[in-house]
Amino acid sequence: MAIWSDPPGLGAREQVTNMAIPSNSPAAISSMTPGTPARAQGLTETLDILTHKAQSELGNVTQSLFFVGDGLQRAVADGFLDLFRLQTWMPTNVFRLSSEAVRQTVQLSRLLQPEQANLAWQELKNKLTVFILVKNLASILQLPVHQFIPLPELVDKAYTVSPFEALWAVEGLGHYYADIYWEQKGVPQGLLFEEQSPVPERSLLMLHAGIGLSFADRLLGKLTSQASAEEVRGTVDYFLTLCRNNCRKGYLGAAVESLGLVTRDFYPDLLQRVDQQLRQVGPEFLGFFWHGVGRALYFSRQYFLPILRTVWSGVDSEAHNAPDRLSAMAGLSWAITMVNLQQPAIVENVVRSYIEHSQFAEGFTNGVISSLIMRSDTTPEAPFVPAFYQHQPNPNDRELAAAWDHRISAPARVALQTYYPVLREHQALDQIFRYQDLGALVSYLQQNRSEVSGDSRSKSN
Repeated sequence: MAIWSDPPGLGAREQVTNMAIPSNSPAAISSMTPGTPARAQGLTETLDILTHKAQSELGNVTQSLFFVGDGLQRAVADGFLDLFRLQTWMPTNVFRLSSEAVRQTVQLSRLLQPEQANLAWQELKNKLTVFILVKNLASILQLPVHQFIPLPELVDKAYTVSPFEALWAVEGLGHYYADIYWEQKGVPQGLLFEEQSPVPERSLLMLHAGIGLSFADRLLGKLTSQASAEEVRGTVDYFLTLCRNNCRKGYLGAAVESLGLVTRDFYPDLLQRVDQQLRQVGPEFLGFFWHGVGRALYFSRQYFLPILRTVWSGVDSEAHNAPDRLSAMAGLSWAITMVNLQQPAIVENVVRSYIEHSQFAEGFTNGVISSLIMRSDTTPEAPFVPAFYQHQPNPNDRELAAAWDHRISAPARVALQTYYPVLREHQALDQIFRYQDLGALVSYLQQNRSEVSGDSRSKSN
């Protein structure tokens, strides 16, 4: 996950954990906007509750992150809240609403249902919990400033937090370790090679993701908006070289994927330019790059407030020129699954609302099952992985129950029982950091045991 602003106070984790689900009753907001239609009044009220409740309970934490307020500002700037104006609902104007406006209205109307408002609130809490964990990782783990600590010791510290938090702790420490190493020892070489970093295998996927974040942020941060195409190309090429020189066999893709995440969240003005140059120097990595972009979308300011603007439509608009929009969708569903793993009803709501009839449905399923493979590899004993995919939606909603089984439960069982052992055996776990047919990949690996895809030192991904 990316990091955007100055760290909040040390009590931030406790503040988020103790945030209560707000009421969506009319009494929750004392005043309404005159002239607003009744339907829009209820929507405005509920949105106000979500945002003001977060601000009042988080105080300076929310001010430092500013995602909730910024999300509202962006919605206004985009004309999204025109839906709340009286004239929009006049008979002469209703039939002029675009299909997108109608879809947004239906989407927002769900907030009037207490269950949907509670899910939106829980999702916001989950996002803030992860965000604040990453921002405060150094203080949570009591890491000294500018002091080099051997990686095995850092990994041990990462696994002292809860199993749910350990995933982001390991990724964050990969970032931290690469930064400290570069500052004190120079350009990294062999950073995560086995002989130099004897760490448990369970930590390797997210450590590689972490060093990729460090390399991408360090290099892209040196580019300006006036950088030439040659400068951008040289930066992308150097990033790939650093990843090749520091990743273990079978983990290269995990590091490269971070380039998309960092570009989209830190340097969005460079997104298309980085994509163009990656096509020149490493086209085989485009799937990883756009997977990272999709993962970044879930945490971006534009889509941070749940339901106000749907990130699912963002995949299409943000990656419309991407060679692999399915990888972007896979990255997005990867992120929402990991953040909300302990509340499967939130993902259930996504399946109900957007996925089953989407042209990107296969990408969604791939992201979910790939993230569960990654989670099982990083925290093998975590009980919430099987609890998630074994979740049973309301049996009275047969269509939803069938969609959940088709898109999540059945594919997850195959992925964890069949795909994961083969990918691990063949040192190809990094292949889950992009969209592809995992069943076909596993069949190929089993038939070609002497040739393993994803060799991080001599072969491309």
